[in-house]
Amino acid sequence: MRKGFTLMELIIVVIIVGILAAIALPQFFKTAERARASEGVNTLGALRAAQQRYYAEHGATCGDTTDTSCLDVDVTASDMKYFDQIYLISRNIRTDNGYIARVRRNGTDNSYGMYYLYIRPDGTIYCGGDSDGCTAAGY
Repeated sequence: MRKGFTLMELIIVVIIVGILAAIALPQFFKTAERARASEGVNTLGALRAAQQRYYAEHGATCGDTTDTSCLDVDVTASDMKYFDQIYLISRNIRTDNGYIARVRRNGTDNSYGMYYLYIRPDGTIYCGGDSDGCTAAGY
């Protein structure tokens, strides 16, 4: 009596592996995009703290600019791997709850499209732009 697998058994195993891969791969890509989005979230946290320190000292935020040199934090868009733009906006941190900093995830180097992560003075982070990107990033 020979030992081994029949062709039918091998085909069934290949089909099962294909189904599992079809379920697992999209979830893997979403998890990877969430990990990439954490770079933007960490950057926004540092920018928020720096904006608050600047506001406490000068009575206003740094201004509407992509230049972060006015802040006491060493963060630039060129330092970031997955996001390609930082934008600071002038707000009254005590009375206006609009966003004070934004980072952009460019759509050309990811499959989810371009999206933005924003941070408000109270630390709330929200997403705008391509809805697939926001969903994959977890926002």
